[in-house]
Amino acid sequence: MNLRLSDHRIRETCRALLYKSGQVSGRALVAELKRRFGAVGKTERVFAIWREEVRAAAVPADVAQLQRQLAQAQAQAAQNLQRAELAELREQKHQETWAMEVDRLRMELRRLRGQ
Repeated sequence: MNLRLSDHRIRETCRALLYKSGQVSGRALVAELKRRFGAVGKTERVFAIWREEVRAAAVPADVAQLQRQLAQAQAQAAQNLQRAELAELREQKHQETWAMEVDRLRMELRRLRGQ
């Protein structure tokens, strides 16, 4: 029986092995595919996917750290922007409230002066 494994399944298996051990050989990937799915797929295709995934996972540690720091900074910036927008809305409401109060007091003063 010819069972064709999808690229997604092969990539998913390769990523799981990379996550688990940090490194994985092409042969280990083939053995794991056979164990999980009972089939391997075309060797050329499996090894091409394996090379892509190993390359993608081989990001230097300093780059990975910078990427994490960037993600944290972006999350913090989004929170800061949200807080700033909320503060701006509160300030605007505060200004409108006191502008109406000052206007009410001026009208009251005019009314009292007119008596």
